[in-house]
Amino acid sequence: MTNTITPYLFFTGKGGVGKTSLACATAVKLADEGKRILLVSTDPASNLEDVLESSVTEKISRVKGLDNLFAININPEVSAEEYRQRVTNPLLGIIPDAEIKKKVVYKWSF
Repeated sequence: MTNTITPYLFFTGKGGVGKTSLACATAVKLADEGKRILLVSTDPASNLEDVLESSVTEKISRVKGLDNLFAININPEVSAEEYRQRVTNPLLGIIPDAEIKKKVVYKWSF
């Protein structure tokens, strides 16, 4: 670990490079040091349950055997739809339903 203090650590990279293993090992080490840690996965094929040997769902829960470590699996598609509903529901009855139901599709070109 470095001496730099940051409230967030991100583990990114292509599949199969050990992101989950490194994130879990880091989270366990920090929890063992007395820090309260929330380990978050947005991987649709998350295997945090297997690595941590503890139930990890879409609700924050304590990791078995580690008082300071909590984990959650966030489904990005479900979260995006929930956000969309929170944003558009106040507009119901104010603007046409067709406008609310529109989905923006971004196309990237390089």
